Amino acid sequence: MGGIILVNPAAGPDDLSADELRKRFPDHEVVECDGDITEKVTDALKRGVDFVAVAGGDGTIRSVAEQLSGTDVPLLPIPAGTRNHFAKDVGVADIDDAVAAASGRRVRVDVGDVNGHRFVNNSSIGVYPRIVIRREAHERHLPKGVANVVAVWEQVRRRGQRFDVDVDNRRHTAWMVFVGNGKYGDGLIDLADRESLDGNCLDVRIALADKPMARVRLLFALLFGRLSRSQLLERMTTAAVDIDLEGRTIVEVALDGEVERLESPLRYRSLEGELWVLVPPSDGDTNTADR
Repeated sequence: MGGIILVNPAAGPDDLSADELRKRFPDHEVVECDGDITEKVTDALKRGVDFVAVAGGDGTIRSVAEQLSGTDVPLLPIPAGTRNHFAKDVGVADIDDAVAAASGRRVRVDVGDVNGHRFVNNSSIGVYPRIVIRREAHERHLPKGVANVVAVWEQVRRRGQRFDVDVDNRRHTAWMVFVGNGKYGDGLIDLADRESLDGNCLDVRIALADKPMARVRLLFALLFGRLSRSQLLERMTTAAVDIDLEGRTIVEVALDGEVERLESPLRYRSLEGELWVLVPPSDGDTNTADR
């Protein structure tokens, strides 16, 4: 019966309009979602659509991927929001790639899970979720870039944000713990160079708080996109990790840029091949192929 393409009007300034998507995907249904996008996905699954596409940023794609996770219905991510790391990592860099993927091939990718909540890029606790919360508050009256700078500066000025955490029964004093879905490059948050999405791997980075100038070095690295290789980071790769914040029962956790409040301990798992994704055909492909 074809696929359904969901449009998130609030995804960002570079959104694709519903009319433009109808022109590019004439054989598929385009639905503009003014309310809860999850209801549209639930309805699409009941109707037996061939695929669910979503035009939006990483946060919107995560919410749809969470519902499609574990089903046979593939996701087609259409980059249209302010952050499109997942779409680019699976080879859908723009609308032309998305059109090709609609008749391309299906591939399985891993999905991260923490306490029953899915994520396709990364999750973190500590300083970064606080920056997200403050940035969203400032965006009500400031441009996005300015709001980000102000939010980071607020965290630089604050004191007492270190926390004690047990990561697989190893105790640390940290500013932040980062858990990536798949293996990333060197540094703290190298979102642009994820190495794979099918290795059944979580990439865990712990930003240690017991080093000189750790707070300022960490936060300015977040602002400018990269933390240089240093003793501030401890790294491990694993298929599963348990994280317990000492003295806390409820923890603010960032999932692909969206903040949730979850109960501690946080039980992270890599769900191998949990999600089907549509990607553009490879050279020589003549029809859809699964792998």
